[in-house]
Amino acid sequence: MTSFEDDERGIPSEAYSEGQDVYIIYSFEDVAFRWDHATGQVFRRFKGTGRESETVHSNRLYMDTRMGGRLATKEEYDRY
Repeated sequence: MTSFEDDERGIPSEAYSEGQDVYIIYSFEDVAFRWDHATGQVFRRFKGTGRESETVHSNRLYMDTRMGGRLATKEEYDRY
């Protein structure tokens, strides 16, 4: 387990009210999410695929990630 995985304790709701996109990594499922502040859309990217796709806010994996993931930078998300 890496130190980043140790930090996966969920995303504070305040992260969504700071006026910027939110990037989340959930290494347990090898997935990363991006919440687009301007549109409210949610996108996901599975590790190593280089592709992202839109998903719904009620997606189980997205909800699990919000509860057990960690905040990430745009650069981390783009490399995932």
